[in-house]
Amino acid sequence: EIDISNWLSSSPVSQCCFFTCRLYEYHFIEENKSWYEAQRYCRDKYTDLAKVFDMTDMSRLRNSAQNQGEAWIGLNNTGGNRTWHWSLPGVEYIHNDSSWNQSGRQKTEPGPGNCVRKRDKLVDVSCDSTMWFICYDGEEM
Repeated sequence: EIDISNWLSSSPVSQCCFFTCRLYEYHFIEENKSWYEAQRYCRDKYTDLAKVFDMTDMSRLRNSAQNQGEAWIGLNNTGGNRTWHWSLPGVEYIHNDSSWNQSGRQKTEPGPGNCVRKRDKLVDVSCDSTMWFICYDGEEM
């Protein structure tokens, strides 16, 4: 018989490990909407416009679009201060220059914009432009 009462009372709490598991899917929506209309649609039917946690997510995002071209994702800049954030509150955006394509804007588009579309890389455009978009649904466990 083993007595673990002494071990339990002397065990530091720091040995415990807590983590969050994210379960989510991307959904490519083939409807032309402005960024705000797309955000409303995604929030009504899923969780929000797509967000990217890491490079694995970026690959999944590309695959969900199935090379369909450009699409809205959930990255925007509402303050006009060029500080980007995800549309879902509480999720931090970490800037990576290699994710952005500064020359990806079409010649007819004004620039820079306050919302982001995904092509091969991220491009900032006017939120009033209309295009397809990518939603995600998910939950943290």
